[in-house]
Amino acid sequence: MKIVKFVAFIFLLFPSLVFAATGKYCNQKGATYDIHIFAYTFKEENGQKRMARGLTDLFKRFQTGDRIKLYVHNPSGYSVPIDQCVPGCAEQGFIGGLFDSSCSAQVAKKDRVAFDQAYAKSALSTLNKKGEPYDIFLAIQNLSDVYRGQKNPGTVVAAISMVPDGINPTNRAEFTTFYVTKVPNLKLTSDFPPLLVIGGSGSKEVYEFWEDVFEKTKKVKFNMKEFN
Repeated sequence: MKIVKFVAFIFLLFPSLVFAATGKYCNQKGATYDIHIFAYTFKEENGQKRMARGLTDLFKRFQTGDRIKLYVHNPSGYSVPIDQCVPGCAEQGFIGGLFDSSCSAQVAKKDRVAFDQAYAKSALSTLNKKGEPYDIFLAIQNLSDVYRGQKNPGTVVAAISMVPDGINPTNRAEFTTFYVTKVPNLKLTSDFPPLLVIGGSGSKEVYEFWEDVFEKTKKVKFNMKEFN
């Protein structure tokens, strides 16, 4: 597939690596990112390319000490392959470095390489290569379930298509039919944190569809914005 070549140009694939939560490298003033990857909701090559570009752009924003928690979702649940702060030693200058050896630049460099590899591998681990069906509402509910009872998770980013399976994202008639058949009995009961979306189609029809969905459910607050 062309998407595999495209993504390979961006990321190098390495064996799966898992980072446990740790205070090492953390900076209290650093940003906090919760990143959710729903790669299986992207069937079309163009959508997969948008997702890859978006995750690459997000990766470029990471600074040493930022806290990264990455969730990789599949139709039956999720895993957390990364939960740590971005490796690297704080800038101290020559004199400061003589008195503080708590951070080894050599070790930090190796840890950063391993972190980068884990991020790249995770970004592609559930890519929908076979065009398998998915339930976009179940994906959204799974995202909500992560934050049940939690507050202030930081910046929440989701690589998710936001397009129901089999729907043309620019065809209003298809959305209308899907809405009439699926939404009246839909139950989404949890609140969401403000959400930045990566890889969504960005079409007017998609955003209007979700506005209608969450207006119908009423109990759900869903602040969805495109990541840029």
